[in-house]
Amino acid sequence: MFFTHPDAEMHGGRFHIPAKANAVAGKALDSAIMKEFWHRFTFESSALSLNTADDFIFSLGEAKKVLPGEKDYAINVEETGIFLSAKDEKSLKEGFITLMDMFLPDGSGAYADCVTLKESPLIKNRMIHFCVFPDTELWEIKKFIRLSGALKYSHIVLEFWGMIHLDCLSELSWTHAFSKDEIRPLIKEANDLGMEVVPMFNHWGHASASRLMHGKHVVLDQNISLARLFDYDGWCWRIESDEVRALQDKIREELCELCGEGEYFHIGCDEAYGFTFKKEEIDSFTGFLNYTAGEIKKSGRTPIMWADMLLSRHEGYNKNNKYNMAAPTVSAEEYMLKNISRDIVMADWQYNATEAPIETALTLKNAGFTVLECPYDEGGARTSRAAVETVKNGELSGIMHTTWHTLSSSTGYIGRIADISWRECNDISWIMYNVKTADILRKAYRAKDYEKSGWARCEIGTRT
Repeated sequence: MFFTHPDAEMHGGRFHIPAKANAVAGKALDSAIMKEFWHRFTFESSALSLNTADDFIFSLGEAKKVLPGEKDYAINVEETGIFLSAKDEKSLKEGFITLMDMFLPDGSGAYADCVTLKESPLIKNRMIHFCVFPDTELWEIKKFIRLSGALKYSHIVLEFWGMIHLDCLSELSWTHAFSKDEIRPLIKEANDLGMEVVPMFNHWGHASASRLMHGKHVVLDQNISLARLFDYDGWCWRIESDEVRALQDKIREELCELCGEGEYFHIGCDEAYGFTFKKEEIDSFTGFLNYTAGEIKKSGRTPIMWADMLLSRHEGYNKNNKYNMAAPTVSAEEYMLKNISRDIVMADWQYNATEAPIETALTLKNAGFTVLECPYDEGGARTSRAAVETVKNGELSGIMHTTWHTLSSSTGYIGRIADISWRECNDISWIMYNVKTADILRKAYRAKDYEKSGWARCEIGTRT
């Protein structure tokens, strides 16, 4: 099992999963992906059929009904059957995934140990971010979504790096980008697994939709006459331009329609190189942010932005934490924070903060913002632990694990963040997180050929 459950009550005995599992379940579980997961997590020994019910339950065989009480869901496994109950649709999906994670192989198929478990996550908002790069294949997006769902993330942030065709401006995507019709089935799978898909589009820095180290620009390399939409070097959007604002309004509308109903939209706004922090520039920037936040709120969503451009080092900050901060002075930080709408959720990406509390997050919270802490695998296990502890102890909104170009060697961190967001931090080794994440992935995504298995296309010389 990936997740351990210290509060579980073990009763002895086993329930053997029947080859034909005829169950009663809430409508939220009646999806193709959940039935496929059942088949895969029972080691392809069982097929699930459902009679749907209005309640948030899953019942197979005969087992005592146990209610979740103050928890999100309750699972009771007896030798004669399984009963799962949950407080709502989302919790039912998470409880069902927890149940399937308990299945173990035996000589005739699969079984579950007899247990009673009531559970809720330690962190409610457990977000994960995924970049759809120009080298990303459609099957890689699908695999990532399935792994994230199997690890019970609550939200998945999709950042298309010039890789989704949009109607409002053809040059926003490379010619080999995905169509909306190719992406929609993957959005549905994410929703069916209990995740909200958060659309993302960089509204300031990273306007090239390409990594700076390679010098590409999705718009200007295809049509340099559109340079008026960007600052002089193309790295940032010209945020004071009415044409740019109108274009970004259309982009958000298209991405929201693609990703379906949801609570958030991520506007990026990090690493705006060339910004000098003069008062007139700050006023232009904060005015742009407030306009954009207002438009997003009108659509029924909440904006999220990266916080690095707003932050500066404080004299008392922990010197062992190497913070990512762009503002030159605390006074510049204070001026910006004072003038920015509190409707914006601040995503504090700190990849080299190894000790809790992560003070930048608390600075943002104390200024009145809702805050997500955002680790990355670059800093290793200590950064993920510091991030989770800061979220829990600082009572922040949640966590957003970021993934960039290093998934070919670092997917195990996705499992680690998922694990310690559900229960207390532990001392499982990095090697064992790799082992456990690989086990979950091969159940969630069937890959018969070498290139599609695991999380790297090849085993020698790869870091994509």
